[in-house]
Amino acid sequence: MTKTSKPAKQTILHLAVEQLHASERNVRKTPSSAASDAEVSASLLSVGLIQPMVVIDREGGGYEVIAGNRRRRLLTALAEADPSRKGMTFPCMKVGDLSKVTEISMAENRAREAMSLPDVYRGFAAIRAERPEATLEELGAMFGYDVARTARIMRIANLHPEIMDLYSAGEITDAQAMAYAATEDQSLQIAVYRQLEEQATYDHQKNASAIRKAMNSGDHELSKLIRYVGIEAYREAGGVFEADLFAKEGEGIVQNPDLLRNLAAQRMADDKDRFEHKIVRNGRVIGEKWGLADLQFSWAASPPQIKQYGYLSTDHELRIRLKLGDLPKNHAPTHAGVEDRLAAMLDEDGEVLPDLEEAYGKLSEVLAELNAMRPIILPKKGAVVGVASIDNDGAFDVALWFADRAAKGADVPKGATEQRGAKAELSPAEAERARFGLSKDNMQVMMLIRRDMIRAELIQSASAGSSLALDFMLFTQARTILMPTPGYGNTVYFHGEDQGINDLPHDEDGTSKIAELVKGRPERAAWLMTKEDMASATWRTAHDPIAGFTLFRQLSDLDKNKVAAMVAGHMLMATTSAYSEGRTPRMVCELANIIEGEPGFGRWRDAIDLDEAFFAKLSHKARLALLDSWGLADRAKGMKASETAAFCARIANCDEEDTKLLGLHSDDVAEAVNWLPDFMETGTIPPLPVKIEGPEAFNDSGDEDELPELDEAA
Repeated sequence: MTKTSKPAKQTILHLAVEQLHASERNVRKTPSSAASDAEVSASLLSVGLIQPMVVIDREGGGYEVIAGNRRRRLLTALAEADPSRKGMTFPCMKVGDLSKVTEISMAENRAREAMSLPDVYRGFAAIRAERPEATLEELGAMFGYDVARTARIMRIANLHPEIMDLYSAGEITDAQAMAYAATEDQSLQIAVYRQLEEQATYDHQKNASAIRKAMNSGDHELSKLIRYVGIEAYREAGGVFEADLFAKEGEGIVQNPDLLRNLAAQRMADDKDRFEHKIVRNGRVIGEKWGLADLQFSWAASPPQIKQYGYLSTDHELRIRLKLGDLPKNHAPTHAGVEDRLAAMLDEDGEVLPDLEEAYGKLSEVLAELNAMRPIILPKKGAVVGVASIDNDGAFDVALWFADRAAKGADVPKGATEQRGAKAELSPAEAERARFGLSKDNMQVMMLIRRDMIRAELIQSASAGSSLALDFMLFTQARTILMPTPGYGNTVYFHGEDQGINDLPHDEDGTSKIAELVKGRPERAAWLMTKEDMASATWRTAHDPIAGFTLFRQLSDLDKNKVAAMVAGHMLMATTSAYSEGRTPRMVCELANIIEGEPGFGRWRDAIDLDEAFFAKLSHKARLALLDSWGLADRAKGMKASETAAFCARIANCDEEDTKLLGLHSDDVAEAVNWLPDFMETGTIPPLPVKIEGPEAFNDSGDEDELPELDEAA
């Protein structure tokens, strides 16, 4: 029978740091790093000592630490920094069997395996959940991390649960996890993951670079522009930017690229203007009598080109080295002083002296600003072009070139053809044709074939009971009708002209008498308010029509019905006009009857405001006749034209109290409060005339009868 060794006897003691001493028997000899010490110190301050130190008796008194010496050393340093901590005690495990000391020290040090990164991130997420009010500074202070590092940790801690599970299982790498953490939007994270899982064939198509590309994070061109414009300026203009904390500064997700490009174009125009006003030729600068044309300077989109032996390339011989003039006299002493101070900050090897890096950087910026004031000296003669660009770090840069070889006075080399400018860019249509290798006519044929295929698909989907075709009709009509178009000043118009429909503001808002009578009505105000609300909806304002249609199809049936009503309302405008003779079209009358029959609508009397302004649209004579029909002719005698409109409105809206006040008969009031104009009354719509065929179409004389004329109300 094998004899097993007994475990070493162990006792838990609570000891102060002054009782603890380093031990030569501790097997860990390699010193820890300063960064690691800072993390442990922060943890000791935040949550205290979690893992007890292992100790043995010391000959001179106290105890030797055979495992946990770093904890002892850091606790001692904390006690020296804060004397109030000297009286604190910490749990220690005392080993009685000295023959087991080395074995225990080895086992304790080897068993302390570092937590996996996913577990660390999940731990931070749990702390955030327990302490939602804690700032990044407070969270980082618990473990000795700075704010930037804590922000990166919390960004990964915010990964979508499904992606975090994959990270913990080792199915995605650290780099991939960081790429998904480029955004805090968990819905975007999981959408990109599923998209790549579905579409990717090879592993490299799902790597960190592919993830960021799918998220539109770190787009090279947009990153340059955001550094050039500045994140704060972009955000102040209403742009949304989410920084990628795991990439270079200035990289991230730009959600409003068009806005960013517009801001960059505006700033570049300003920078070009400042550059122009630094140009000097033969001692002369831009002024009231000396402009760019006199300097023979202009801006170009690209450097001059030269074609030689069939190859087109930049004509580098025309590049002009940028020559700077002297600073203005009032800035020259400052420039010399800054240069001297910078030189004094360098050692013999040209390196910045310790602790002066920050001051050196600030002075270097001052020197760069002073140098930017230097004039740009052009060659004495010859047309010059400037090509403006933005560097990767977001700096504005200008390269100067002679406009062509004639401007420099240089000969065209043998076999070369001078190109005075860059070849014009292809239009979108030309670029698409070039991509497919089709002529203009054949491209048109392909487009028509595709259109016919789509029409067939729409019919097929409609036959299968799908609302796709109806939704597409509503979306395209509403998108055009509600398309905002800037007008003069700050006004915005919403045209429907692409459908052959005149919008209300264009149809009836003018300077005519009819326009003035209509545009101030509450019915018009309600219509315009509804239209403007719908025009600001997400589906309408989506820049990409395809994305807009996708959002539109997700609308509720109620919202789609509102869109249908808006489209129908604009189509109804095509049947009416302020320039017609005022007769209500037959279609409008029929539609009015149908609407009044809808559940919950009631009578038209409830839908119109019979106020003084309404009755003012009737003539004074018509108002007197109306009051007579209400049995109030006597009351109306002697009234002026300016009084009858208000009286008609008061009677039409008379309540019981007002009836008693006016001393009116209840029958007269009942007639008035139920009155509607003839053109608003529900009535039978005359049928359309039909062509009479057969023997009845001829009279006895054998002459053919004429077709009946259209009814007046038709």
